[in-house]
Amino acid sequence: MRIRGLALLITAAIVGVADASEVAAQQKYNPFTGRWETVAPDSELKYNPHTGRWGYGAPDATPQYNPHEGRWDMAPPGYQQKYNPHSDRWETTSPNSELQYNPHQGTWRYVPPGVTPRYNPHTGQWEYPR
Repeated sequence: MRIRGLALLITAAIVGVADASEVAAQQKYNPFTGRWETVAPDSELKYNPHTGRWGYGAPDATPQYNPHEGRWDMAPPGYQQKYNPHSDRWETTSPNSELQYNPHQGTWRYVPPGVTPRYNPHTGQWEYPR
């Protein structure tokens, strides 16, 4: 009886971890671009008046100027630009983000620690959430 209870507890823990990883990213449809985007679950559709584009971003994201690229990026307060030597571009990202390799796409990008690429069945691409 104790072994059965332990097995159920372990199974519940495994399912809980799997469910937690599933909510780390999801696909949301952007009606302005006609595309599905891989985003964090709390992402909201935001308008960037400097670019004239709609995209998903953090609930508190606002346009931030990226002087290295000469563009306006949607980002939460406190985000900063970090240089990506693999793409020769400056990315607006969280201060604790790390440069990560996406083995499915062969690309590098700054992402928060522990974030992994997720498969987007709508595009057939493996993407890091925005």
